[in-house]
Amino acid sequence: MTAAPQLVPGFRFGAFVLDRTSGELRRNGTRLKLQEQPFQVLIKLLENPGNLVTREELHSTLWPADTFVDFDTGLNCAIKRLREALGDSADVPRYIETVPRRGYRFIAPLNDTASLNGAAPLDETRPQTTAVADKSTRVFSPAHLATAALALLLAAGVGALAVWLRSPRPSPQITGSTQLTWDGLAKGDLRTDGESLFYSERRDGRFTTFQIPIGGGSPSELDSSSAGFLPGEISPDGAQILLVPHKMGTPEPTIRIMDLASASVREVSGIHTETASWAPGNKLVYAQGPDLFIAGQDGSGRRKLLTASGMIHSVGFSPDGTRIRMSVVDHLKFVGAIWEARADGSGLHELLPGWHAIPQECCGAWTPDGRYYVFQSFERGSSKIWVIPDKEQALRKTPPVPVLLTTVPLIFNSPAPSRDGKKLFVLAEQPRAELIRYDSNSGQFLPFLSGISAGDVEASPDTHSYVYVRYPDRTLWRSRADGSEPVELTSPLLHVALPHWSPDGNRIAFSAQKQGSAWNIYLMPSTGGAAEQITFGTVADLDPAWSPDGKTLAFGQNFPSSETVRISIQLLNLENNAINPMQGSDGLCCPRWSPDGRYLAAEKADSWDEIVIYDFVAQKWRVAVKGIGTVGYFTFTRDSKSLVFDTQEVKDPYFYRLRMEDFTFAPIVSLKDSTRFYSQLGAWSGVAADGSPLLVRDVSNQEIYALDWRLP
Repeated sequence: MTAAPQLVPGFRFGAFVLDRTSGELRRNGTRLKLQEQPFQVLIKLLENPGNLVTREELHSTLWPADTFVDFDTGLNCAIKRLREALGDSADVPRYIETVPRRGYRFIAPLNDTASLNGAAPLDETRPQTTAVADKSTRVFSPAHLATAALALLLAAGVGALAVWLRSPRPSPQITGSTQLTWDGLAKGDLRTDGESLFYSERRDGRFTTFQIPIGGGSPSELDSSSAGFLPGEISPDGAQILLVPHKMGTPEPTIRIMDLASASVREVSGIHTETASWAPGNKLVYAQGPDLFIAGQDGSGRRKLLTASGMIHSVGFSPDGTRIRMSVVDHLKFVGAIWEARADGSGLHELLPGWHAIPQECCGAWTPDGRYYVFQSFERGSSKIWVIPDKEQALRKTPPVPVLLTTVPLIFNSPAPSRDGKKLFVLAEQPRAELIRYDSNSGQFLPFLSGISAGDVEASPDTHSYVYVRYPDRTLWRSRADGSEPVELTSPLLHVALPHWSPDGNRIAFSAQKQGSAWNIYLMPSTGGAAEQITFGTVADLDPAWSPDGKTLAFGQNFPSSETVRISIQLLNLENNAINPMQGSDGLCCPRWSPDGRYLAAEKADSWDEIVIYDFVAQKWRVAVKGIGTVGYFTFTRDSKSLVFDTQEVKDPYFYRLRMEDFTFAPIVSLKDSTRFYSQLGAWSGVAADGSPLLVRDVSNQEIYALDWRLP
């Protein structure tokens, strides 16, 4: 005979304990009134923490199959009563998240249930019987009475301490919110000095630093001479702010320091980085690739602190100056975790090992008093804000665990605690894109394929169909040329980019990434079916381009070296699966084969400001475009006579047309007033079947919010 499955007798979460044996839900020891159906819903959710429990599963849990009830009304009522008992909110849930039209998910961490597995707790209200001596022969002296009283006091103290040690720590929670900005534009890098909020915002094609009063108001540009620079950390005394260059804004990113009182700006000699913060003693700590350094404000006295296992971002010292925390990112897999070290760089270790199987945490900050650390974590397609006590009380045995502060439908990032510790400033976004085409007759950008939220678009060889990647879930789709009959070709578990039709129209090659894995090249039938992975390994393979005979794929391969990511172009023979590097392609990426087979276009990956062309007849490379700023995507027209490309992160971005006949290029249309949508691989552009430029407009809504929070 096999043993019956053992049910967990109870659950602990936040300040709550659920005992399924007694059928009780308690908060800090106080029994709560909860009817049977809400209680059963809670048990079902707790048995599947973090996972979706469908409405159909809850239906079968609450009512037998032959029961006829108004299921929707009954379940909605049970969920409402359950949330009332937990003090939860449907809009900003801490415990029960609604998955629209599908079901519910329990999102709070569960504490250890081991304490519920033993004997029943002592009922201190029940009289206790003990064997005693004959009262007639027992004499109690004053000394005996004093000793007994002291023992009772000690026992009570020990009992109270035991209860405190075993009781769950009250959880931080959001109690209210206020929207502070209203323009909807893309923002990032939120900071505060206690009086103002500083943030980056994309305007006129590039990021610039702006500021608003801490209570909201009209934004103003922080420094017109620092266009392309992002706000870094503010000094502990609130007097200075670091300005760090956007990674695509300049090839030599030298950081700057602004005095907030005088608005004077000075460069820090010799420190070229996108990641910098303040260190004790008014020094600077900064990263270059996987290496972390400390130096004086003028760049002198540079000293290496540590080397991490990946690229370092979002570095910062604890308020007491004893520890450093940073995001360590694998750029090839797009995953990363928060790591911690001592102030001297020793003792480097992951902050939350094993918390998520595939870690995607970053961008943390301490509260000013150092009691809490708040950070963002990316999971199931959404970024959420979490908080963790920085140090648990010394007598408690349970380590601190992260507490979820925000949830869907908004995507939250860039958490910044206020200087007084009473508020948390965040960026909240509802991402959406719109596919548009430049119409030369009207001189306007018009919706294309009905303005779907998609990019990475390419027409089939017969121009009867299009493939595209839908944003923001990054799934692959195919539709008719007019946008009708859309068909989803891949599941959300596979993130897709840059699909391209084979010359005969029978197959589609694309780059794709499974969560926690590197990008690789896949093939699938254009009619749909299983996607076949054809490159493997821990490197990143991107941008597959077909040769005109359909026998070879050229693609860009990224692979790690000691301090950076190296890039080259590889040629994959589809007949024997042999892969060989293309001649002279070190440092080049993003290949595009001309339809007539004469040329292969590529881009310089170190500067992103050069397009180079390989001539298969002359068998040599030549520089075709240089000196007009950062180049975005580029695509050959179907007749191979032109290469259409765009520029980004420059004062005057344009669509350009490069004539292959004489290698001259000229602007097509200005993009200065176009708000571009940035996916994981940047702002895509391309061409329609008739050669007209395509791009993706950002119609997201992203704003700054002030969240009121309670930190026990």
